[in-house]
Amino acid sequence: MFRLAYKSVKHNPKRLVLTAVAVALGVALVAATLTLTNALSSGFDKLFGEIYATTDVVVEQVPTDQAAGTGNSMFDASTSNFTQQDLAAIEAVDGVAAAYGGIQVDGTVLPNGYEPSGDLMSGTGGGPTQMFNWTGEPKVDKATLVEGAAPTSDDQIVLDVDSAPRLGYAIGDTVTVAMNDGVSEFTLVGLVRFGESNSLQGATLAYVTEAEAHALVGDDGFQQIAVVTADGADKDAVAAAINEILPDGTRAITGEKKAAEQASQLDDILQYIDIFAIAFGLIALFVGSYIIVNTFRIIVTQRTREFGLMRAIGVTGRQLRTMILLEAVVIAVVSATIGIILGYLGALGMSALVEAFSGDLFGTVTLPIDAVLYSYALGALVTLVSALLPAIHASTISPMEALREAATESKKPLKVRNIVGGAIAALGLVAVAVGLYTGIENPYIYVGAGAMALVIGVTLLAAQVLVPLAFGLRDVLTRVFKIDGKLAANNIRREPRRSANTAAALMIGVMLLALVATFTESLKAVVTSQFSQIEADFFALSTGGTVPQGAIDIISGTDGVDFVTTIALESAQYDGTPESVAVIEADKADLAYDYDNTPNFDQIDGGVFIGPDIQALGVQVGDEVTLTGTDGTATLQVTGLYNTEGDASFWVDTAQGDALFGTVEASQALVVLDDGVDVDAMQTTLSAELAQDYPLVVLQQPGQLAQLANTFIDLLLGVISALLGAALIIAILGVANTLLLSVTERTREIGLLRAVGVRKSSIWRMITIESMVMAIFGTILGMILGVGLGAALVKALAEFGFTTVAIPWVWLIVYTVGAAISGVIAAIWPAWRASRMDILKAIATDG
Repeated sequence: MFRLAYKSVKHNPKRLVLTAVAVALGVALVAATLTLTNALSSGFDKLFGEIYATTDVVVEQVPTDQAAGTGNSMFDASTSNFTQQDLAAIEAVDGVAAAYGGIQVDGTVLPNGYEPSGDLMSGTGGGPTQMFNWTGEPKVDKATLVEGAAPTSDDQIVLDVDSAPRLGYAIGDTVTVAMNDGVSEFTLVGLVRFGESNSLQGATLAYVTEAEAHALVGDDGFQQIAVVTADGADKDAVAAAINEILPDGTRAITGEKKAAEQASQLDDILQYIDIFAIAFGLIALFVGSYIIVNTFRIIVTQRTREFGLMRAIGVTGRQLRTMILLEAVVIAVVSATIGIILGYLGALGMSALVEAFSGDLFGTVTLPIDAVLYSYALGALVTLVSALLPAIHASTISPMEALREAATESKKPLKVRNIVGGAIAALGLVAVAVGLYTGIENPYIYVGAGAMALVIGVTLLAAQVLVPLAFGLRDVLTRVFKIDGKLAANNIRREPRRSANTAAALMIGVMLLALVATFTESLKAVVTSQFSQIEADFFALSTGGTVPQGAIDIISGTDGVDFVTTIALESAQYDGTPESVAVIEADKADLAYDYDNTPNFDQIDGGVFIGPDIQALGVQVGDEVTLTGTDGTATLQVTGLYNTEGDASFWVDTAQGDALFGTVEASQALVVLDDGVDVDAMQTTLSAELAQDYPLVVLQQPGQLAQLANTFIDLLLGVISALLGAALIIAILGVANTLLLSVTERTREIGLLRAVGVRKSSIWRMITIESMVMAIFGTILGMILGVGLGAALVKALAEFGFTTVAIPWVWLIVYTVGAAISGVIAAIWPAWRASRMDILKAIATDG
């Protein structure tokens, strides 16, 4: 049977080309994603290996939540954990040859001639800056001096060989480094190469003297200690011995284990990217399954007589079914192979594009084995499942019935399909209603489940809808397109299952686009309404992290500024769990922002306000809560409620914040101007005053922030729409595939039409109208479902602040026009083939 299946595919490849392409596109998306994340992982694995390969033992702070992947690495500046005495004690441990204290400075190397633009999107010339103290020991610095000299005085700096030219610096130039408390200038005296290839994943590497690093950090401690063991010493034993003398909250770990830990944490993050993209690959394959079902159903119909002859000579129904499924396997293997190749080539192109703009983020782009396995498994699964029903149908046809067939599909009534579809759709509607109107916990889960059921139900019911639609359209199409329109409507009505499945593929793609567009449009409306709550004239933010007190002093001391109020975000332990804490200036907070709190913050009275998540634990006004911060523990009375979901769990005044965390640094500052002050002019004035000493501090008006947030939302919409584009392309290919196979099936009919005088142009127009009707029907049905389900999802997320449902009218118009155009495009090949048929051969065909 495998030989028969192989020969069938080999001798009739044209009818399966578009099916293979549909599967290949879905597989390509999966293969490309897995290849890219594997390359990204290998690139960072190499980086982590070069960071820790030459360090025998790393002494550091214990990660606060190691399982969640938060720990100390080259990319995390942390507080000083070790003293000079700790360093001396570690050097005295048996097996330790040398120990070096590590200091990471939280600063940003600015491009040469950098001028602040006041735009948070402008950036500062590339990736993050990693700035350390220079020890002179290559095993510790992980860098080799390749040009110039090492820093020997406090006004000198060295940069890596790639970042210096990228930022516009040469040896001898003055390098500007923006710190949290101002700007420092250094003379560039040397260039270094990190590891063997300076693969920094886009970051900038800088070194200063140890004394200057201490001065910039503001203490004489170390954040990390690198240990070089003596020759022949057991690294694990040395690490264990060091652990015995370390202060609480710190640890010693071998370099190899640290590199593996960092790589594992990165892989945990990348797996979510894999899941995200694989989900879109599955969507594309799901849409492709409609094409496969249609293709095999039409093929089975066209080969009815062939199957009858096979049954007549003794082939069993089981063997026939096996043969068709084997054909599906052949198609799956071929299409998955094509998809893997396309995915790998796409990953190569994407990595080259990213590296051209963002530096060397990826390692060697190789095709991982899991990409191959996933691709073949998904391709085979979708193809086999889709071909199963047509195969079962073929195996149940009796030999005599098959021999009487003229390659026309049996006209089974739609009753069973309608009953099943109606029941599933009704269950979906009930689930959505339960999620929206019963007040049940986590309503979005019920809405999501109901949406899936509703889509399946509508897909099955679409065939029933098409029958009256075709009747209704027949008169309209006849008046507009004469006989060509009438024939097109009749063709759709004659095969409602096939037409519905074709339209359903496009419906699902458009539905997902409309759903995402509705959700993002509603999200933009929510964001815009939130910014309308701002009473302040400016937000002061820093691209370097916190807003320094010096910048706040400059702003508040400028004529025309009424007052500045700050918000700091910290983390404290509550009942053994880390919770977010917002530190505000209670007397000014409500004057700058319309918070949803009861009462106003100026009534906090030395207590604490609690957010919805803490309220859900049963904590009420009047209760006491105990918070443990980095600098102390405080038991505070709950004096009010903060009612917006998703913000900080606890809200305290600056006095309580200082008691818990020491001196807190502002995450943002809100600036209120005097009445009558020109806001735009003041923004220009303040930006110029901040540029000299605090170039990373940016002033943004609420409207500008809203525009920035909406830009990110539009970017998200663009990314998701691009990923869904594969599903839409497959759906359009499905329209073309169905029409192409339908043309083959209707060969004699088309020949007779030509014989009685119908012109080639009329045949072309008939096929095109048929394609456009199916495309527009699927698009309109998809838009109705997408907007409806998108609105339901928004309402289900009301507890997260979604209060407005916004309809993306512009996108809906674009989708409708696009559907008509795609219908014309999809019909080009089938219409061309139909119009080019030889009349006599077409009439002489047996089906």
